[in-house]
Amino acid sequence: MRKFVFKSLLAAMLAVSVSPTIACNKGDPNALETHVKKLDAEDTRAEAFQQLERIVSGIVTDPEDPRRQEFAEKVLPKFEEIWDTAEPYREQMLNMALQMERPEAAGIWSKAVVVDGSAEAHKQAIIAFQGIRAAKATATAPAIVEQFKALNESPSKDMGAGQEGALRYEMAKTLGELRAAEGVDVLIATLEIPEETMGEAKPVYKAAIDALGQIGDARTTDALIAVQFAVADAAGTQSIGERAIRALGAIGEPAVPKLLETVEGKNEKVNGLAAEKGVEVWTVQATAVRALGVIGSKSAAEAVTLYMPQRDCGPEPEEIEDEEELGKMALLRTIAANTLGQMRAESAVEALCSCRDATHDPGDTWEIVTALGRIGDDAAYECLKTIVNEGYYDPEVMGASDLKYTLRWETARWLVLAAKPDKVADIKATIDGNDPKVKEEVEKLGWMKGAAVLDECKDDKACYDKVLADTTRDWFEREVAAFNVARRAEPGDLETAVAMAKAFKTRDPSARVNIAWLTGVVAGDKPCPECAVELEKVMKSEELTKDKLMQ
Repeated sequence: MRKFVFKSLLAAMLAVSVSPTIACNKGDPNALETHVKKLDAEDTRAEAFQQLERIVSGIVTDPEDPRRQEFAEKVLPKFEEIWDTAEPYREQMLNMALQMERPEAAGIWSKAVVVDGSAEAHKQAIIAFQGIRAAKATATAPAIVEQFKALNESPSKDMGAGQEGALRYEMAKTLGELRAAEGVDVLIATLEIPEETMGEAKPVYKAAIDALGQIGDARTTDALIAVQFAVADAAGTQSIGERAIRALGAIGEPAVPKLLETVEGKNEKVNGLAAEKGVEVWTVQATAVRALGVIGSKSAAEAVTLYMPQRDCGPEPEEIEDEEELGKMALLRTIAANTLGQMRAESAVEALCSCRDATHDPGDTWEIVTALGRIGDDAAYECLKTIVNEGYYDPEVMGASDLKYTLRWETARWLVLAAKPDKVADIKATIDGNDPKVKEEVEKLGWMKGAAVLDECKDDKACYDKVLADTTRDWFEREVAAFNVARRAEPGDLETAVAMAKAFKTRDPSARVNIAWLTGVVAGDKPCPECAVELEKVMKSEELTKDKLMQ
């Protein structure tokens, strides 16, 4: 009996002492560490992942949850440790890493971007790229670069039906968003892949171009010029050519020396590549001139002015009988004038003004007028006034003799945009003394409303700021305000640049172009992501209109 009682007491004591240990081993069900321990064993792994997913879904709703850091320090290293032996759970790991947006997930993301051509690996890599971009996980760049090279060498692993090039597209996009300088070489190499080799994966070119613009390395200038001739693409704002021009613009001043070399016809590498595609050097030069306009650097103004055809300009123009040659000259003058206007190149005013009567064709003449208006100094104003007083379009080109003075009443808009506040009386006298048809059209178009804004605000920037922001004002009143705000703002004034971007929502497409351009002028060399947000906000709000003039 005594032996039985002793055994019973001993059993009871052991039960009391052991039960807390069992409870402790179960752990807090809402603690990450509780479930991390269970990831090692096959029989507890599935349940552990389910519980981790449950916890993560709660953590992501609270930006201040301290378990975010714990996830980075304890869970992610374990994921990386078991990755090779936990194939059925990889997608779960990647989805949790994506939700948490922690750069510490670079380890598993670097593993996930290595693909074998299977659908599972493809899907996992796409999730990884999303996570990398969300977390700005720059440590993954070397792995992406290596796999990008591998897929360029073995593209069959990236050519699934309906998804041709999808992985390399994501890789390029990711390297761009990471601003990964180590990605430059593989991105350039991608642009140099022959079109026939790329096949249905042509969107990869576009992603690589965008990425090079984001990275902003001047070494890419040649490749960004050459790809415009190496790869055929339909015209449009999202074409390869337009993207390449924007990318060169994003690189900015560092791209100018190589572009100037190209304008001068001395870029042998690009000229050779273009020649292989049957593209003449003058077309390559014109492309470089366009890019210089997007950059807007006045340091290139002299070269572009010299490039602009002027043989048929001035008081004693050269007689040129070859119609094809004249057409080519007018085209190149159009491109050069547009670029000089975007540069606001005061040094080019004399050359531009001398070409105002070269053709009497709206094609190049209107670009000259626009350039003078954007430059907007005293000499440009006087030239615009001369055009309003004396200019005309060739009636044969316009199709009717009563439209020949269209140039005058349309130039009157730029006269107001270029004018200083003390020129209001001069503008009025110029219009009042003009042809009755010109006076009538100026009245209809409302250009004098803009002159009234000059009279209202004079040299008061705050007044122009107010008009610009007032959506009840006429679009031209706001455009006049925009030009005068830009003249009075210091380069790099991001507060003013953002206000300018908000005014992008105006109902005239040409005014919209000017306001977008002036936003960049005011921002100067400073990045202005908030400006981009405001511009994009307007575009998004009007997406359903599908009005290509406004878009």
